Amino acid sequence: MAKELRLGWEPENATPIKDIEGRLRMYMEGKNGGVSLLGNGTLIFSSSGRDDIADAHQAMERAKFIIDFQVTPLKEGGYFVSFHEAIAVFVGGQEFSSVRNEVKERINELTFPEEEFFGKDGSPDDHLLIGLYARGKLQRDAHHFNFHSRIG
Repeated sequence: MAKELRLGWEPENATPIKDIEGRLRMYMEGKNGGVSLLGNGTLIFSSSGRDDIADAHQAMERAKFIIDFQVTPLKEGGYFVSFHEAIAVFVGGQEFSSVRNEVKERINELTFPEEEFFGKDGSPDDHLLIGLYARGKLQRDAHHFNFHSRIG
């Protein structure tokens, strides 16, 4: 049996989940579709389905294999780290500043074996650290599924 590929560190969300939920409600106001929020800050954007929890669980099974990301700073602070058109992770500004040094020290635990990085020219150096940290949070949600709420 093949060993499951896992990161050495799957960080726990350090931004209060109610703060993330409040921000999402503000962003989703007046928009079509909705977002499922998982306990470690993962966001799954989709139309309402018959079973939002089962749909989110299925998305997280696929998310275990997503490696690419794009970091978008938010004007209200914090970051959305997109992994797919429908999957992102919220990283709070204070959350990242409180773990930035730890992320740098543990960067090898946030990468997969033989992984190479090709950053975008002109992107801030911290975007790589934020993205790797968010990917660790995504992996925690994928392996320890915890549906929090549906917004929209």
